[in-house]
Amino acid sequence: MKKSQNKRNYSSIKNENSSSFLRLLRRVFTIKDTFSFDIFSYWKAENEKLQIVFENIRV
Repeated sequence: MKKSQNKRNYSSIKNENSSSFLRLLRRVFTIKDTFSFDIFSYWKAENEKLQIVFENIRV
C-alpha cells in the first residue's frame, strides 16, 4: 500500500511542477509578445562585439 501511495504523491507533485512551469512559460511569452523584442538581435550584437575583441587580441 505504501508504494502505490508514494507513486501517486510523486505524480501529483510532478504534475504540479509541470503546470507551474507551463504558467511561467505562458507569462514569459505573453510579456515577449507585449514588448515584441527580438533576443536574437541582441545575441548577434554580442557576437559581433566579441569578434572585434578577438581581432584586437590577435593583432
